[in-house]
Amino acid sequence: MANESEGNKRISPLLEYGITKAVLHCLPNILELNKAATVCKSWNETAKIIKKNRNQIYSTSNIDSYEDYSCVQELLSCMRSQPCVCLVFLTHAGLAEIPPPLPELKLDCHNGAHFGRCTEYRLLHYLRRSMPSDCIIVGGIANGVVTSTPSLLTHEVEEGDGYGLLFIPEIQNLSIRNFHLDRQKMKNVGKAITSQTEEVGRLLNIKDDDQVQCLVLLGTDAYKESKCIEALCRYFQDKRNQNIAIGGGFVEAAIHPDVVDGDREYGITGLVFCGPRVKANSVIVPPDATSDSDIERILVQLKEKHLSSFSGEKMKSIGFMVACVARGTHLHGRSGVESAIFRKHFPTTPLLGFFGNGEIGINCLGPASLTTAPQSFQSNLPSAPKKSRITYLHSYATTFTLISFPVE
Repeated sequence: MANESEGNKRISPLLEYGITKAVLHCLPNILELNKAATVCKSWNETAKIIKKNRNQIYSTSNIDSYEDYSCVQELLSCMRSQPCVCLVFLTHAGLAEIPPPLPELKLDCHNGAHFGRCTEYRLLHYLRRSMPSDCIIVGGIANGVVTSTPSLLTHEVEEGDGYGLLFIPEIQNLSIRNFHLDRQKMKNVGKAITSQTEEVGRLLNIKDDDQVQCLVLLGTDAYKESKCIEALCRYFQDKRNQNIAIGGGFVEAAIHPDVVDGDREYGITGLVFCGPRVKANSVIVPPDATSDSDIERILVQLKEKHLSSFSGEKMKSIGFMVACVARGTHLHGRSGVESAIFRKHFPTTPLLGFFGNGEIGINCLGPASLTTAPQSFQSNLPSAPKKSRITYLHSYATTFTLISFPVE
């Protein structure tokens, strides 16, 4: 009777948790962990704790094809953090081609997501099928792309096919808001900025208590969207009384869940990085910065200002680069110059970006400095006004945006 009683004794909850955690921790990737989380409530709760403590950022790229996603499959087989945002930029050749559907791709809806003009990209359908349902896929199609491999080698693809991806997990000290403004929403935001500022946050999916540190904007039509983009930048700089970093540029087509498949209308996509301990800076490489030394001088300044804001915390960083299509090989005579200089000074920071039809950004080097336009940009234009003024839209320039956040 005693033996039977001993045999019916349950394992202690603490020991059960420890065993479950050890088992789930050994699973090879996040996809397997998510499958195991469906076994029971206890395993689901343990899986949530494990995912909360994983904050690895992943990057990958293919510089030969926008259709071959084997490198993404390889990355997912070893990815241990659950991404909440997948940033993707692809070359524009696919906009003119519609390949036959692949039988292995189930082109069903991913949490209401669409790809607009980018529907024909098989890679996007694979991501939509493979990513967790709450992972937002956002980015754009551009003339060229700036990518980082898993080992953080950078490439600039100006001609031909290619893509780059950046997977960002949910991190305790970082909130990433996103929005897409179609023609009607742009009008609504413009009206709200001028007369109903309390409505702007709602339209941009930003909460009242969000401490915005960085704004990344992707436009699709510089002529039709420039006024709205400038109004958005001024709103964040003035109305919210924040010295925030701003970067971005103009792509040929946007990737966002709110872009309806087949939609060829213009629109503005935004990513907003928030958090009281998030550090962000942005710089503009102006048109007359053409030599390696000119570019390096600007990026060294970015590095010094950015690192000076740290207080001994363990930080992780991501970088965005948007270059004019007239720079790159056309300017330097060789490929990969500006991204290589960035990599020299930020060896552990994944870099993602594109070659655009116009650049968005400001020089923002921290609270101690004023937010300014590129010093040598406006002064070299004969028609430029003498009065100094912040310029958000640029041409023949490159913008770098650097975002860092503490990890436990």
